[in-house]
Order: sequence, then structure tokens, then C-alpha cells
Amino acid sequence: MSCLSWNCRGLGNAATVKELRELAKKFAPSVLCVLETQVHKSRVEGLKSSLGFDNSFAVSSSGRSSGLGIFWNNETKLNLLPYSQYHIDAIITEGSNDPWRLTCVYGGGADQ
Repeated sequence: MSCLSWNCRGLGNAATVKELRELAKKFAPSVLCVLETQVHKSRVEGLKSSLGFDNSFAVSSSGRSSGLGIFWNNETKLNLLPYSQYHIDAIITEGSNDPWRLTCVYGGGADQ
């Protein structure tokens, strides 16, 4: 089991999406969190296949700040818990391993 979290600073840029694909391919994480997506959740969720994942969940950005996404495959059982504009909380179980909690957090700037 491996997890990768990346503050991508916007997924509206083709070069950033390309870099994300390269990271996903290189590290092949079981779970991938992206922070500060700066785009609507449909844009984030639409990347799941090209990133090599079966499942995704995203929270839309608020204008040009925030936005979160999480990706995982069918081998990983991920149960979403309450989430907000600044965090995604989940319980993860993989195979016969004990479940554990993952929280992806975007802290934002000082004005948030």
C-alpha cells in the first residue's frame, strides 16, 4: 500500500496534468490525493482513467483557490467520511490489512 499526495497548484494547465500522470505512473500509488486543484470537481474526476485509477472523488474549488481530489483502485476499499472544501476524510482497507484513516487536507493561504 502506498499513498501519494501532491499540491498541484491547479489542474487547468496541460503541463501540470502531464506531470501528474507521470507521477502516478512512476510511483503507482494505491491512493492519490491532489490538493489545490483550482478546477471544478468534474475536471478532477475525469482524470481517473488517464491516471490509471478506477475510482475518484473530488471537491470543487472556490474560484481560483482550493479544490481537492482523491483517486483509488478497486483493490483498495475506500469509504468516504464527511468532507469539506478543505479536507477529504476516508477509511481505507486493502486486502486483509486493518482499516486505517486517511485525511487529505488543503490549508490554504493566510486569508482563508
